[in-house]
Amino acid sequence: MAFALISVILLIILILIAIKTGLNRGHTTDEPTSQPVIHASGIYSIVKKSPRENVHSKKPSREDIGKYLSGQNVDSEGAAITEEEKQLLIEQWESGIEDSIKTIEKGDVEGIEFYYYEFLPVDCPVCHNHVSRGKFVTREEIFRYPDIIPPLHLGCTCKLLPHHGKEKLRETTELGMLPLFRNQQPPPLPDWKTITKSAL
Repeated sequence: MAFALISVILLIILILIAIKTGLNRGHTTDEPTSQPVIHASGIYSIVKKSPRENVHSKKPSREDIGKYLSGQNVDSEGAAITEEEKQLLIEQWESGIEDSIKTIEKGDVEGIEFYYYEFLPVDCPVCHNHVSRGKFVTREEIFRYPDIIPPLHLGCTCKLLPHHGKEKLRETTELGMLPLFRNQQPPPLPDWKTITKSAL
């Protein structure tokens, strides 16, 4: 009799444990995951993230540029650089990065997926060896390779413009839109230390 009573008690305990385990398992499945889905779901999350932090981690700072320019007296074509021109190169670099970031942030709001390179206000002799007018990049490529965001070197006149699908690119570019990336890799880009005064 005592053995039967102990067996019944053990059976009830086992049933209660099984029920509790089943309830906990169902409860855990219904809980939302702590990792937000938007940051793990491909291009949608990429488009929503500003490139600001990534660009500043890849590009030289004002101090780095100032130190470099303090030891330079000529540009890439051998033309003398004055102290005033050195300051203009630094300011042009900073405003160029800020313009690119704002263009991309605005494009994210508008849902822009493609950007193309243009040279404004004048052509850039250094960039022509690396990036031609009308080459395009995707928003995902910008996210993965923030170093492709202009300016690409000191004195660079390269701009990244959004493609809304309405631009007549053959009027503003040489050959229309061509991909910058080949085999999912960007081409070699200019060294940021290359100096040109064409836009000063």
